[in-house]
Amino acid sequence: MAAEHPHDYQKLIERQESVEAALSLQGEVLAAAKREIERKDQIIAELQRRLFGSKSERIDPSQYQLEFGEEVMGKPEPLPPIQDGGEGGQEEEGEKGGAARSRRKKGELFPRNLPVIVDRILVPGEVESDPGAWIEIGEEYHDKLEVVKAAIYIQRIVRKKYKCKDDRSRPPLIAPAPEPGVPGTMAGPALIAMIVADKYADHLPHYRQADRFLRRFGVELSRQTINVWTHSAAELLAPVYAAVKLELQQARVLQIDETPMDYLSPGLGRTAQGYFWFYRDAETGTVYCDWQLGRGHQCMFDILGIGDPAGMLLLETIQCDGYSAYEALSNRLADIKLAACLAHIRRKFFESREQAPAVTGPILELIAELYRIERWLRYTGAPPDCRELVRRASSLPVADTLKEHILKERAAHFPKSKLGEAVAYALNQWEQFERYLYDGRLEIDNNLIENAIRPAKLGLKNYLFIGNAEAGVTSALFYTLLGNCKALGIDPELYLAEALDRMTLRTTPEEAAELTPAKLAGLIRSRQPVPRGREADDDPTAEAAPAAA
Repeated sequence: MAAEHPHDYQKLIERQESVEAALSLQGEVLAAAKREIERKDQIIAELQRRLFGSKSERIDPSQYQLEFGEEVMGKPEPLPPIQDGGEGGQEEEGEKGGAARSRRKKGELFPRNLPVIVDRILVPGEVESDPGAWIEIGEEYHDKLEVVKAAIYIQRIVRKKYKCKDDRSRPPLIAPAPEPGVPGTMAGPALIAMIVADKYADHLPHYRQADRFLRRFGVELSRQTINVWTHSAAELLAPVYAAVKLELQQARVLQIDETPMDYLSPGLGRTAQGYFWFYRDAETGTVYCDWQLGRGHQCMFDILGIGDPAGMLLLETIQCDGYSAYEALSNRLADIKLAACLAHIRRKFFESREQAPAVTGPILELIAELYRIERWLRYTGAPPDCRELVRRASSLPVADTLKEHILKERAAHFPKSKLGEAVAYALNQWEQFERYLYDGRLEIDNNLIENAIRPAKLGLKNYLFIGNAEAGVTSALFYTLLGNCKALGIDPELYLAEALDRMTLRTTPEEAAELTPAKLAGLIRSRQPVPRGREADDDPTAEAAPAAA
């Protein structure tokens, strides 16, 4: 009988397979760990950029060549030859560079309606000694910009009191007291307008204003007094706030965004979080701010007139970001469509450009081309119908190319990586994003409503939170009025002073509707300084206009 072989080959094969399986599993675990480390490194790099780097996402077109190289962007086109401007290379008059053309004289920097006060007239000594020997042929000016320090004063109305001579039994006679400018306060409209504008337009908290009044004017106004005056002004202007809401509810296309704001929560020993919801009519530019304690889609019901038979029946489209509350609202109201924001899509590719510059470079350049077309449309003031035609002819092919680039990368990147998230977000929002190509009323992004939110976020950095949940309504009112002033290009302080001066407790809603920023814009513009020499600069995109439809 043959001897048994000392080695069991079947056991060796099984052991080898188990070792290979273990090594394969370890390799998969190691690869997953490397991907997770890479993802966290990207998060850390992004946080460092937000803390210490530039907040701007603007990229100069020439920067693409520097960052991505010739392999991605191709070779740069040669610069055109320099043209001689005559003998000796001198430029002809009228052919100077852009810097020389845009340079303005000192006098053109001052507003047109600034008063001129002649301080003194300088005459040469020789002329003063013998004025008969000289003839005046002209004069030159030496101007400097000065300021008169603001002053706080008491505006007194004197009411004379009389007693009848013939009948001493009659009570004294006196003229009735005029109504206060803002009920419940002794402050005039101009002073309260300055306080409100300083806080909600210039982001100066009330305690800093109190310090300023004492330091600069010698007037002791406590923080509590300033706060009471502010709320009294808000109560007086509440009908105007409601009138702006009615203006907004005529919109067919709305831009919506929300932002958190902390408020003191009495009894809990901490702050709680509420939300400012900002709405903008994409056609008229009307801005409205609403205060809510939550962030769900129910917060939009009152503004959108949901459940109200006379509610917002005209609304067709909401332009927003990818927050799920808007999707829930759209699912509930089938007649309302959603339009996406290209700025949010672009931001995710911008944040992932260090991970894969060869991928993000062409994508960012295509997005820049879409924005170039929009800048040209905005510069020319094209109406909605014209914008739709130009977008279909010029933007649509670029958008199709952009989608092809993004689709190629869908399966090439780890879903949890920065670039994988950017690709997934873009494709998820693409159908809603394309709606702007077929509707000239829509913008390419939601940046205009985010610009309306900016004062609230800048104020948050200064006063950190608002007093209580009810105070959020006051802040929302003033952010609404001042946001419309900014959109219309009028001075918020002049507007508030005019509106407070005209408002009384007996003002009807119809009369209040005539005091909104849109209705008083013409009057306020006629009173505010107009900068001189503000001709529009040549728009570089005008030289390369998109093809006509």
